[in-house]
Amino acid sequence: MLVVMPDTPFGRLGALLSALIVVACLIGLTMHRDFYAGRRRRDFFCYYTNVSNLLVLVYFALLAPQLYARAPLCPLIPHAEFSLMMSIMLTFAVFHHLLFPDILRAMRAAPRDRDFAIVCADNAFIHYLVPWLVFLYWLLCAPGKRALQPLDALIWTAVPLAYAAYIFLRAPVRGVIAEAGSPYPYPFLDVGKNGVRRVLAACALMLAACVAAGLLVVALTQLAFARLGGGHALIMI
Repeated sequence: MLVVMPDTPFGRLGALLSALIVVACLIGLTMHRDFYAGRRRRDFFCYYTNVSNLLVLVYFALLAPQLYARAPLCPLIPHAEFSLMMSIMLTFAVFHHLLFPDILRAMRAAPRDRDFAIVCADNAFIHYLVPWLVFLYWLLCAPGKRALQPLDALIWTAVPLAYAAYIFLRAPVRGVIAEAGSPYPYPFLDVGKNGVRRVLAACALMLAACVAAGLLVVALTQLAFARLGGGHALIMI
């Protein structure tokens, strides 16, 4: 058992989902690093996808057992798991809505070989399977949702903000990312092509959307508690 779950009716489900999340992260990250293709990707952790999947892996494989096993740390669990869930769902949202259309057009023209199969599989794991497994775990198994407050909608954005700060500081120092052909891993962050104002506007818009999404989830959670009570709604376990 990778995670010692709280004493709830869904403890075994939580343990199962935790194990699936760890396995999916390991498979997805090794595929995405081109391990099975016999290559090694330079600047692997310049991509938010890889950073967020690594955070999920470290939490469920290493940190969660420590938090659940130590009573003084248990109050941190609802806030940590909410932040983790929101951070990895951002990976899904950005990939699916902003990046996937262009990737899909490129893949339609690509040869159907072994590399093509690996790319399809690793994108499915790290952009879809892991985020939705984490969301399902949070929905059904994460304890203490009643403790969530509007401040949590701001706290979780520390992850993408820290990532953005790293990327903007890294670009003039380390230069071009080989896979991207630019010092910036994503087109909407490319200051050279888009200019500072457009990039800042895009970042501000995404930050506002992240905060709004966090506030919405917290509000729906509190509303479910108020209307249904913790004992009657699966989301509140």
